[in-house]
Amino acid sequence: MDDKIKDTLRTDFEKMMRYSLQKNGGFGFDVFGDYAVSVLNFYVGSSLLTLSEKREAALFLTNLYNAGIRNAIDAGDLQEIADVLTQDNTLNYQILTPIFN
Repeated sequence: MDDKIKDTLRTDFEKMMRYSLQKNGGFGFDVFGDYAVSVLNFYVGSSLLTLSEKREAALFLTNLYNAGIRNAIDAGDLQEIADVLTQDNTLNYQILTPIFN
């Protein structure tokens, strides 16, 4: 996964986080999970990410989230979360709306 994709993932993650904080007063794990699954599947579907990069991107997003919660999730759990995000094929465009506005 190249730096351009990482920058895009980081920028979109930050947009979603700010939106969620403003709208909901928080960016809980459930919101993060729904967002991460949909954005990963959207990027794979639009060829911004290859299927083989999806797991690495899931771990990247999970690490961004973890940094925001003061690294409360241990390394083993981060790997497990990335696996779950990678395996889920859900794509909810409604969740992604804030990153495109």
